Amino acid sequence: MSLHPDFWQNSLTTCWAGRGDVDYHETLPSTNSRLKELARQGAPHGALCLCDDQTAGRGRLQRSWLSQPGDALTFSLLLKPALPAEQLPLCTFAAALAVHESIRQTCPGLTPGVKWPNDIVTGGKKCVGILSELVMGPEGEPCVVMGVGINVAQTDFPQEIRQTATSLLRSMQAEDPSATVPSLPRLLCCFLEEMEAAMALLEGDLPAFMESYRRACVTLDKRVRVIGRKESFIGTAEDIDPTGALLVRDENNHLQRVLSGDVSVRGLMGYTD
Repeated sequence: MSLHPDFWQNSLTTCWAGRGDVDYHETLPSTNSRLKELARQGAPHGALCLCDDQTAGRGRLQRSWLSQPGDALTFSLLLKPALPAEQLPLCTFAAALAVHESIRQTCPGLTPGVKWPNDIVTGGKKCVGILSELVMGPEGEPCVVMGVGINVAQTDFPQEIRQTATSLLRSMQAEDPSATVPSLPRLLCCFLEEMEAAMALLEGDLPAFMESYRRACVTLDKRVRVIGRKESFIGTAEDIDPTGALLVRDENNHLQRVLSGDVSVRGLMGYTD
């Protein structure tokens, strides 16, 4: 089903997410790139850009994100959060929580998890990518463009990612061959509603927000391999601090604070070392 607003906007129960400006396209290179343009022009908090077919999607660390029309839910949401600048990166964590809860609610039998910082996994494989980008509005106000790509109905993947990627449909049918996934409009509405709730918690009660994230995070207490710009190491993920940094105890018993980089988690997405 198309993601045209006529198919879903009347079902929304949100106050701001997906309200007002909705920029829909049948085909678009990148919803993030388009929404960044609109943000610079003054698009409001909660503006949404979405398409049925995204042809040049991107993920973290400049990785490409591929999908076929009708198989994926691809959109970007504009946030102008009531947060200090140093907490803006936590909006990505809010999006991860919102996707996690949306899948849990709409896909019976699935137990999704958040792989730090913002990948969603089911059955040990990635099914969702989230990319947040900061842009300044016309008055110099910081805006967060939150791009989300959910693998919904794909049944096959290119060879190079076959061991690490999955879809909601494949994960559900691994448990129940007759399972069917929710409609894209229903999944979108659920996300927008959960995103409002996650942002309200982030803006109002940071400790409670971080605790919710920790409960959803499947990285904690696992053996991880961290690949950074300057060094790589192996250790155990122990905690996440209030800034969102991952705290990893390395093999020399030093607690390292990881802010960025590629973190592989033992047992997830093909990492078995």
